[in-house]
Amino acid sequence: MSGSWQTAGVSVRGAAHTRSGAVNQDALRLWQEKPERLPLILAVSDGHGGATYTRSHIGAAYAVNTALRVLAHDLLPRLLAPGVAPDLTLVKRTCDEWLPKVLVRRWQERVRAYTRRYPFAPDAAADPAGLLTPYGATLVAALLTEQFHLYLQLGDGDILTVATGGAVSRPALPVDARLLGNETTSLCMPDAWRSVRLVFQPLLAEPPSLVLLCTDGYANSFTDPASFAQVGGDLLAAIHSEGLAAVRSQLPAWLAQTSTAGSGDDITVALAFCMPGASGS
Repeated sequence: MSGSWQTAGVSVRGAAHTRSGAVNQDALRLWQEKPERLPLILAVSDGHGGATYTRSHIGAAYAVNTALRVLAHDLLPRLLAPGVAPDLTLVKRTCDEWLPKVLVRRWQERVRAYTRRYPFAPDAAADPAGLLTPYGATLVAALLTEQFHLYLQLGDGDILTVATGGAVSRPALPVDARLLGNETTSLCMPDAWRSVRLVFQPLLAEPPSLVLLCTDGYANSFTDPASFAQVGGDLLAAIHSEGLAAVRSQLPAWLAQTSTAGSGDDITVALAFCMPGASGS
């Protein structure tokens, strides 16, 4: 595949959280095996916040860390052997059947281990699920390889892909009718693995020039989905015009202004940009 891949990510505390003194409850991780090369991983998470979710910022941090570890160190070695073309049918089946259960189980194990190390106060409300609820968080992640792209999502948040010409689309994730208004599915739910939505895309044509993942504070700052989708094309145009480094440096101010004028929520954005013209293989 031609092109070198670069990543950028920014997380800003929302205007409402700044006023209230609440911490940024989002989290972000980026990973590349080698600079400007595939495979790469993007992951963002949104801790729920509120009185019930007192450790959701910790749950969000564990969500992105777990996603990175499972995708980079468990899934990739299972799927991609050096010099051997992968069986994409097997890859898809592994992603569909193995990945959701392992991802959620590992997150829950880490959260329970944290609770054992830092117990709740004796008067804290009992949680039959093993005190998972206070850590409630969403997860949006992408694994991009030379052979396929994998997008996964649990809860709210958004994924945009932008073609070379600027056309914006969304991966065809299964629709979750429970994501209405401020309602969301969560890693802390019983059988949360059943709520993980995946889409596996073998690369049979030109890859997108830009992949954007974000927490829901971004899209909720716009009046309608079409206005939000325009962000993808605008960011790609800015990257082509000014370079990714310049866009990366300006993103914190842009996102802070968006939160102030819009949702007031924390906003986290992860980007993967394919620069044409250089060998990325």
